[in-house]
Amino acid sequence: MDGGLVEDAVKEKSVQALWYVVRPGYMVALFLVGWAANVSLFTRYHIDYAAVLGITKEEFISSRFLVILSAFLALMLSLVRMLASLHGASTELISVVLLCYVVVLLLILGVLPRRWREHCRWREPFAQALRRCVWPDTTKEIPFAEVLVADGLTSVAKLFFDLTTGSCIVISSSEPALKSTLGGTLGTLGTLSPIKRPELTAQGVLATALDQCSGSSLPYLAWSVPFLIRARQCVITARHAPDAWNRDLQRINLAKYLSALPVVFFAMCHARVIPGINGSMLTSEDFEVLWALAAIVNSAFSFLWDLVMDWGLLHWVPLKLGNFGLRPTLLYPQPPVVYYFAIVLNFIGRTLWSLRWSEQATIFLGAFFLSSVQQAAEVVRRCLWNVLRVEWQCICKGKWARNDKSFPV
Repeated sequence: MDGGLVEDAVKEKSVQALWYVVRPGYMVALFLVGWAANVSLFTRYHIDYAAVLGITKEEFISSRFLVILSAFLALMLSLVRMLASLHGASTELISVVLLCYVVVLLLILGVLPRRWREHCRWREPFAQALRRCVWPDTTKEIPFAEVLVADGLTSVAKLFFDLTTGSCIVISSSEPALKSTLGGTLGTLGTLSPIKRPELTAQGVLATALDQCSGSSLPYLAWSVPFLIRARQCVITARHAPDAWNRDLQRINLAKYLSALPVVFFAMCHARVIPGINGSMLTSEDFEVLWALAAIVNSAFSFLWDLVMDWGLLHWVPLKLGNFGLRPTLLYPQPPVVYYFAIVLNFIGRTLWSLRWSEQATIFLGAFFLSSVQQAAEVVRRCLWNVLRVEWQCICKGKWARNDKSFPV
């Protein structure tokens, strides 16, 4: 094998290893921009999101602050990528990024000095909802704010996959056994003197660690965690449902979130099966078919639930009202074409995963970049989903007839 080709392959894998920890930050930045757009829409059309989320005036967060926070996060991540392009990706750089994520999470969930708390009141409701996702109050129904946060986590479930993979890469690359494995691997490729350069050796360690972590089950288990969190919320809410109808609805919702688990399981099986070694009766192609079938079931289930239960659409409305197939009460401006447009976009977002099986899309974008596009599209879809989900919650709770001119901005 040509030394230049090997060198390029090593560099590509090391960049991919770095991208596993950088991509989650970009997804969070995109989510911040999306929530800023949500807040702007709610404010403009007097959707009383504060009432349904249970937050006070002091706990509001402005769209401007969210955009600034998103831009700062994206800038920091871009600087990391610039450092990687100048000096090459390394275990140390990946470790620093992961450590920064931990620090930010502690700042959100931890106890701040009193002086800081006064300027970060917006942090409290989000931190509490995030904590309750892990340790819910089982004595009552799950509040809407916690449901909204948990649903948001399901849309960034691959973020947990990426961060677990990145952590695995850091741990694996620090093992002495991996460096000896790297040396043996390079030795089988012939005389590759360029590989002996320090920066390429560091990248080679990352590339080898990535290969090892690609066969791990832990990232897939992490991927399933948000769906399990939301499923548990459904169980708790069903236990405290006021009547049998609402209890049954929560059980159906539970089945929807559990239907995501076969998608994760068959994706893991597809990645881990090695022909002729694993001794499995099913081949990698068989698991890929099962993966696709499970994804179809989950997407169809989720899309219908979005429309009927989360958005309150598909009601019988006389055609002359112009709301055909929607619902009698619409809080956003007429004509209602925006609702039909939202349905179409939601359908596209729910089915964009199918591009993974498109040869043209894979060749044109590359498998890894295509995965990034799909993750970004799911974040955008969730932000769109928030617009109609909060609107429907306001209608259900009778919080939509608001004429208060001091509505928060």
